[in-house]
Amino acid sequence: MAPEVVCGQSMIQVGLNRANLRAAGLNASTAHLADSRCSAHEDRNGTVWYQVERREGRCGNTLETNTTHAVYSNSLFVYPVDGRNDSLSRPVSFPLSCVYPLGTESSLNVAIRPYLLNSRGAVGVGAKARASMFLYRNSNYTESYPAGEVLLPIGSTLRVGVSVEESGMERFVVVLRDCYANQSPNPDNLPRTYMIQDRCPTNRTQVTVEESGSSLRARFSALLQGDYRYIFLHCSLSLCDQRSSSCTPVCSRRRSRSVSKSIRLKPLTIGPITLAQSLD
Repeated sequence: MAPEVVCGQSMIQVGLNRANLRAAGLNASTAHLADSRCSAHEDRNGTVWYQVERREGRCGNTLETNTTHAVYSNSLFVYPVDGRNDSLSRPVSFPLSCVYPLGTESSLNVAIRPYLLNSRGAVGVGAKARASMFLYRNSNYTESYPAGEVLLPIGSTLRVGVSVEESGMERFVVVLRDCYANQSPNPDNLPRTYMIQDRCPTNRTQVTVEESGSSLRARFSALLQGDYRYIFLHCSLSLCDQRSSSCTPVCSRRRSRSVSKSIRLKPLTIGPITLAQSLD
């Protein structure tokens, strides 16, 4: 008798087997969600399907979060056969939940080769799961580099933007936790040169955090420097619940006040970045 639950990216679907419920004296077509107005259904191959948008408050949906997941919950109420209009008929309640991970994994495979003359080039953009990272040409972050190798002069400004695009996430914002460079595509390898550490720029004369902790996107700029070798740029992010936390970092002497109840995401990566004195 248990319903079948399908947890989609934007919709949650609940299916009831008509024959099994009828054998138990229940009418699958009389069901509704916690909000009794949400009773629209579709009959497909002997299963009656109800659906609700994956959004807090919709049809009685509740949303709870912990450090790793968001849980949407509701209940489907099914009435006895021929008893939907009987005020004394008590429905059977079927609780249901959909659990969505709040982690993400995304990367940009970018080859940047700086040189000492005029710059040109491109960068590859790749996003997995829910987050993506882009390298931009302009200061208003509207024109990203296309895929391929990019040539940039030493001392130029890297403009990096990250974003999370997912339905039902209106109460969350993205916080830049740490952004650093190393010489490996593995973000765990050492040594590291930090641009952003503990949510704040390490050197305000070289790094500017344009946006962090105010929406589902974050942006920062940093001077491109190095010792003429390949480097990789990594950023770790977290999602912060605006309803229960103060999410905007407040930086003083390169430190920020802690952002509570934030959910860490997997690092994003740009690289390799080639540092060279000339095009030869």
